[in-house]
Amino acid sequence: MKIRSFLALMIVAALAPVILFSTVPMSRLIQAERDAAVLSMKLAARATSIAVDGQWHQAIGLIRGLSSSNKLEAGQIAQFGIKARTMAGNDGAWIELLDDSGQLLVDTTRPPDASLPDTRARERARVERMLSSAAYAISDLLPGKLPENYVVKVDFPVFLDNGVRYVLGYGFDVDDLLRALPAPDAEGTTFSVYDRQGRLLASNGKHAAVGSLAPPPLLVAIRLRENGLVTTADGRYAMLTVSTVSGWWVAMSSPRATIDGTARRTVLYSVSGLLIALLLAGAAALLFSARVTRAIARTGEAARAMVSGPTRLPLYSGITEVDRLDQNVYLGAHLLASASAERERLLFEAQQAREIAEGQNRSKDEFLAMLGHELRNPMAPISTAAHLLKMPNISPEQMRQAGDIISRQVDHMNHLVNDLLDVSRVTRGLITLEKKPVSMRAILAAAVEQTMGAMLKGAHHFDTICGDDQYWVRGDATRLIQVLTNLLVNAAKYSPPQSSIRVTLARDGERVSVEVSDNGNGIEPELLPRVFELFSQGRRTPDRATGGLGLGLALVRKLVELHGGSVSAYSEGAGQGSRFTIELPAAEMRAAGMADETAAMGTTVG
Repeated sequence: MKIRSFLALMIVAALAPVILFSTVPMSRLIQAERDAAVLSMKLAARATSIAVDGQWHQAIGLIRGLSSSNKLEAGQIAQFGIKARTMAGNDGAWIELLDDSGQLLVDTTRPPDASLPDTRARERARVERMLSSAAYAISDLLPGKLPENYVVKVDFPVFLDNGVRYVLGYGFDVDDLLRALPAPDAEGTTFSVYDRQGRLLASNGKHAAVGSLAPPPLLVAIRLRENGLVTTADGRYAMLTVSTVSGWWVAMSSPRATIDGTARRTVLYSVSGLLIALLLAGAAALLFSARVTRAIARTGEAARAMVSGPTRLPLYSGITEVDRLDQNVYLGAHLLASASAERERLLFEAQQAREIAEGQNRSKDEFLAMLGHELRNPMAPISTAAHLLKMPNISPEQMRQAGDIISRQVDHMNHLVNDLLDVSRVTRGLITLEKKPVSMRAILAAAVEQTMGAMLKGAHHFDTICGDDQYWVRGDATRLIQVLTNLLVNAAKYSPPQSSIRVTLARDGERVSVEVSDNGNGIEPELLPRVFELFSQGRRTPDRATGGLGLGLALVRKLVELHGGSVSAYSEGAGQGSRFTIELPAAEMRAAGMADETAAMGTTVG
């Protein structure tokens, strides 16, 4: 049989089973495409639910921080009200404080000097319910204080050490929830948020009335607490997912054609492409057979020429496979030598990679051991304080001391866990910076205020050199304060008592630099190149007085890089002190109003 006839028979044999068995794979492809579209809807709905939860996490964090105010502990309700108004801002949010009888003590929607009504009869049940549950509670849709205005709020129980109990409330307009919803797209996909009763809280769709009930199929699924895909009467699919924080429901609604039409188009394209590919393959096979026939006659000559060795230049036949065979014989000897050298190189690189991996594995093991030790240390005083609280006839002073011990150790553990979470968010790219023009003088003032306790504890000589400039940069003030605080705490921690610590602010053209230097323990030469890597630490003393997880400097570098800057470290060796330098892009100075805002952030450092 000739090659041309053989190739034609192969094409016919290939076409028959493809056509015969294409039905089942195509149906499975339709289902797979539909499942993929449903999964995409599920992930989008879940991501939106997480965004809504993020707003509540921010609100809960704000109210939790406010509950720990020393003004509240001291019973200074008027001063607490001033702080609450500052934190509530002017964007429609409000904060209220009620005592354990239900009496309203602070309401940021009222003027500071306004008298408050007697709310004990109205709010007593709410307050008792919150204090008995001892957990925050997020409301469903509530009517606002203005007509056709709706709000949501979170209640937070507060238990003070002196036995006084309060309930803090934080609320805001439901329109703020729209910030967590994606913008509408051209395909008509909408996102809606419903409360636990199925009432609409927010939607990015048109003609969505806040407070209206969900469509009947969605309402049934919400009341039965069923997640998943729901078909609505208007020819759309809706994906429901419930929030783990608020218990609210997020529904992503799309036209059916978005899911089903995509699968059908995919199958149509696949079938068309398959048929075209088979036709082109048949034509190419016929053309190829003619060229193979002509080339076969030259194959014997090429094979005989190989006897003379690879020094003969390859012959060109026009057939890729035949030419490759000739070239491979010619290049075989040369490739063998090259392959041997390549194997040696790869072996060396593999050994280096293994050493690096083993080093990283050791660092990980040391970090886990260190983390276990740091988390176990607070357990002993917490356990002792807990046993002390169980003893009969315990005095109030002893009870207060036990509470202080537990509070300090829990704060220490919270600090460790927060460092871990910060590094995890930064390395995974989950941190969002709120960049705006800020003064590095104000940033430094806030960082110095936070670390002054460590400076005083070590009796360090602290000095700042700033000049007259404000040193404007564009960045996230909270994260920049965190960066400088980490460097100052490191300087205080790793310096012997009464050491000299200095911070220098300077500007060189388009860069603003911050230099933190000390004459403390210094950095070993072998540690200096990797001092900003995760889990990197110097030698630890037996008493672990300068303990830590090796995360602070890694977090510093990541945060500085997110601001478009760089950080470097220098030390002449152990006992020779160290110097850390941060460089950030300079920003133009803003108007005087910004200067006033900066002055309010903290005292100017001179």
